[in-house]
Amino acid sequence: MQEGTLERAQTYMRPATSAVLIANPTSGSYVFHAQQIRETITFLQRHGWDAELRLTQSSSDVRRFTREAVERGVDMVVAVGGDGTINEIIQELAGSETALAVLPSGTVNVWAREMGIPLDNFGARNILLNGQVRSIDLGQVDGRYFLLMAGIGFDGEVTHAVEKKPVKRFGVLGYLLVGAWLGLGYNDFRCYLQLDGRSIKINALQLIIGNTQLYGGAIKYTWQAKCDDGLLDVCIVPRQSMLKRLFLPMAILLLRKQRRQLVRYEQCKTIKIHTKKPVAIQLDGDPIGYTSSSPEAPTTFTIAPRILKVLVPQKTPEGLFSDDVL
Repeated sequence: MQEGTLERAQTYMRPATSAVLIANPTSGSYVFHAQQIRETITFLQRHGWDAELRLTQSSSDVRRFTREAVERGVDMVVAVGGDGTINEIIQELAGSETALAVLPSGTVNVWAREMGIPLDNFGARNILLNGQVRSIDLGQVDGRYFLLMAGIGFDGEVTHAVEKKPVKRFGVLGYLLVGAWLGLGYNDFRCYLQLDGRSIKINALQLIIGNTQLYGGAIKYTWQAKCDDGLLDVCIVPRQSMLKRLFLPMAILLLRKQRRQLVRYEQCKTIKIHTKKPVAIQLDGDPIGYTSSSPEAPTTFTIAPRILKVLVPQKTPEGLFSDDVL
């Protein structure tokens, strides 16, 4: 960012804030961005912030550092990473007064793309200074929150498969390779749904339960979702011919007026699911288990209204919030 642009932006600068930045020092993205992250800490401190960087040593450190920040009454926890890091952080931030902010450096950065947060460090740190705090919903299943979406079926299977293979280090390319490998042979599954008491039986390839709109950084399966309306948006991809299966993502992306003819779209506060056999689930891009095959104990997704505070740009993409009232 040019110095003149920064000076103009400071007209709208947030008051001095306390913040904890959390990063994984062993991730490739941190190694690549380490100098910029240190510069950002200095930048924030120069503008009166009480900002500190916490580096994780184990998988449990993200939640521990976040929990400690909440207990200390820190204004903001900044995820230095991608959507997986964010998902761990929100488990401890939900219901607190501490807001989530991001310096995106993950593989896809869906949340940052969704909210219009710049993917470069200089642009993202400007949002820290000048952004606004909004309250948003979170989805929840089996005691775990999700910010973006849950995927059941094909994408869940891909996520589980990538987690077990060396291709994970290739990022998006790894997911595409595994997706292509699994795609043609993946069978649809019989699922039984209850959406706020309404029953649906269907053979599906995939269910996407969205709190937000963007999927995989590009496609909008849950295109009507608003992140503060107290509803889950559900996109059911029914059984498809092999040809339609190959072109469905592109059709959803390009044929905006016709996409309701390609999928079944629902909204609800609670969705209970059981399947004939267990089906893979992913939350915010990470594998978390399988659906229940028991009608007496279905897998249940709920919405937790406006339970998370988030720092977003002053101007967010249209249609993501139910109103413009802070």
